[in-house]
Amino acid sequence: MSTSLNICGVLSLACFILTLGLLERVAAFDLTRKDNLAVYWGQDSSGDQQPLSFYCQDSTIDVFPLAFLYIFRGTGGEPVIDFANTCNQWDNGTFSGTDLAKCQNMAEDIKACQAAGKIVTLSLGGATGQVGFSSDSQAQSFADQVWNLFLGGDSDIRPFGDAVLDGVDLDIESGTPAHYAAFVNRIRSNANEAKLNATSFALNVTAHANATIHGHANATTSHASKQKNATALIDVTNKNKYYYITAAPQCPYPDAYIGAALNDAPFDAVYVQFYNNYCGLDQPSDYNFATWDNWAKTKSANPNVKVYIGAPGSSDSAGEGYVGVNTLASFVSDAQAKYSSFGGVMLWDASTAHKNGRFDRGIKTAMTTSALKLFPEEVPRDASTASSTKSSTHTGTTDAHRAASTAEVEVKPRVNSRFFRL
Repeated sequence: MSTSLNICGVLSLACFILTLGLLERVAAFDLTRKDNLAVYWGQDSSGDQQPLSFYCQDSTIDVFPLAFLYIFRGTGGEPVIDFANTCNQWDNGTFSGTDLAKCQNMAEDIKACQAAGKIVTLSLGGATGQVGFSSDSQAQSFADQVWNLFLGGDSDIRPFGDAVLDGVDLDIESGTPAHYAAFVNRIRSNANEAKLNATSFALNVTAHANATIHGHANATTSHASKQKNATALIDVTNKNKYYYITAAPQCPYPDAYIGAALNDAPFDAVYVQFYNNYCGLDQPSDYNFATWDNWAKTKSANPNVKVYIGAPGSSDSAGEGYVGVNTLASFVSDAQAKYSSFGGVMLWDASTAHKNGRFDRGIKTAMTTSALKLFPEEVPRDASTASSTKSSTHTGTTDAHRAASTAEVEVKPRVNSRFFRL
């Protein structure tokens, strides 16, 4: 065992980040797949939420929306973020004259997850969010603010330091529904994605996801297809990348708060909440994925948008709608076979799913197994990583993951979630 691996035994997280950085290539996120798993992190629903990087130590989860930015306009005109026991305005301090928490302690975790080929986005809203816009111009100004604070812009106050998030998620459950399309389109404009039309949108997503660190790929359909099986070097501080925009509507169609924007602006994916509603997974006669698939194909501003089945990670994660892994897997295989818009599963949330017998890993295994049977022409996830077990670097990474998974995590005082979805 090398000296660096001995150090890993003591500083598991640091070495985990280091060895990820030494990898020649890792599999980049691929929006076109039918077995992606998006899992919200940040609200400590289980009462013992671990740091973000804890949940990035294997290939189970592909997307982490950070929950939440829950106040659009707080003290000093800056937004307010809260990640429960990991970072909040009371325990971590704020930028002068604002209630915006200093969460630079999360930067290395964010970059570690990104280096592992996952995307990390910022979720706006939540069940108790203080959100909404009075005009398109206000929405555009807020988009500029979010861009500069968290995405590809610049600001003297960057809550996550030099970490650059991969996009935003709109979990809007209150306020007025107007003007969100203006917000989305402004983010696209800031990212130089405004010229993407609804039909070329998804192809560019794939091209960007598989591009090398040296810039964007202006891909044709043919080029995107050739790149689909490639893996990409990932520079986690690079701002010149594709920025994903998602939403988390309730399953009753159309959604009361974000429904209009879903028709008027291009979203990459929607994480439909099939729980806490009459059309939830526990009400199969009213379950309406077909309705959302039809929306994706006939109403969405992006006809290539992906629709995810949103589910609770445990019986404690929601008031109603929880189903076991086998039942959820049945919904998944049905959607994979019937609906071209299906993109994967969303879970609320990481802490409860992990505590619930690794519910996240259970459903990911079921998804990938089913997808491989239905679509054998697609590259299996295991084959999409350009790693070799004979490589000393990659062997070190495996040992680092093992060390990280067994290391004790510092226990911090818990800040109760103020945004639990009940």
